[in-house]
Amino acid sequence: MSHYPRDEFDDVLEAPRRQGVHRTKGAVETGRRGIGGVIIAAAIVVILVAAALFIVPKLLGTSAATGPSASSGSSTPASAKPSGTPTPTPTPSSTPTPTQSAPAQADKTLAVGVYNATSTAGLGNRAAAAVRNAGWTVAAVGNWTGSPVSSSVVFYKDPSQKASAQALAADLGIATVLQAQQLGYPLAVVAGPGYAG
Repeated sequence: MSHYPRDEFDDVLEAPRRQGVHRTKGAVETGRRGIGGVIIAAAIVVILVAAALFIVPKLLGTSAATGPSASSGSSTPASAKPSGTPTPTPTPSSTPTPTQSAPAQADKTLAVGVYNATSTAGLGNRAAAAVRNAGWTVAAVGNWTGSPVSSSVVFYKDPSQKASAQALAADLGIATVLQAQQLGYPLAVVAGPGYAG
């Protein structure tokens, strides 16, 4: 027992009930139901979004991959460049032609790009030396980053340069000559697997 004078706070019941507290049993249950409703609503939204993105396009016969870029109709691969030059990857427009003896109308003043299409270091420089030794003008030497080739190829840009391409191929012992209109130089030598040069 205390020896202090009594005041208004001493009139608290000995076994008080929690009166005036906002956490009554009914309020807690109402809060739980509210959170459960939010979770259910979020789940419904997720299901509707998934249906809109995946199910509806399949029912309509379309897909997310269909678009302007997928339906361009181009069958040619994206152009790539040989390293160190601004020339695009040639796209062969004719079938390989075995080379014949060097024709008389070959123009050895045409610029020639020489590219290594293998993992053999220095093959491009070796091919460029062979091109120079044969009397041709080498404009660039680099690594081939275009479409993979299974053997060495000589590309020419314009049909009027075909005879020169065949003469260059004959000088280097390359059997395949192809036209590639996207070529940056009039002629290009791509030293591929098996190049003996």
